[in-house]
Amino acid sequence: MKIFKPLLATASFLLALQATPLQAEQVQIYDHPPSAEEMGRVLFGEESGASSGIKMRSISFGKKASPAPKSKAVAHESAGNSNASAELTSIGLPIKFAYNSDDILEESKPFLEEVGKMLTLDQYANKRIVIEGHTDSAGSDSYNKILSQRRADAVKHYLSKNFEIATTRLQSRGLGESKPLPGYSPEDEANRRVQFYSAG
Repeated sequence: MKIFKPLLATASFLLALQATPLQAEQVQIYDHPPSAEEMGRVLFGEESGASSGIKMRSISFGKKASPAPKSKAVAHESAGNSNASAELTSIGLPIKFAYNSDDILEESKPFLEEVGKMLTLDQYANKRIVIEGHTDSAGSDSYNKILSQRRADAVKHYLSKNFEIATTRLQSRGLGESKPLPGYSPEDEANRRVQFYSAG
């Protein structure tokens, strides 16, 4: 019987690995508007972060991130996201809204201006993006999900109206408080963000 104990432990470990999704997501959080070209390279993969000069740092689970320097991207890697592909990369921008509202504040418009410019560049003119709204955990889960959807929709409307981008190129969804950034507590205001993904 003693011979089988190590085998059982190994089998249990392999089953646990098999049950754990191996997909990962890399989120690059900016605290200063990146250029349209930089965002395009990150989202659509023309260049890797290293070759495009983006400075990143990995965040481990269970550790609090120190603030990023201005205009630097911070890479957050998370595992177990069932919607993520193995090399999914998104951009997180601190788009701010009026309290309990989907009104975009003026201070956030420079970020959205660069997103709009990116989508009008010739090389990205046929690209589609997903606009994902996120909140911190203040308030109820159901309210945060509705609010984050309204805010993602507001960003979609802003880009469509101000840059004449077809709404078929913009998909919006609100995830509320369900996906806090790795290394941050769910209550941290850093979780209030809008993420952008390539949709093809």
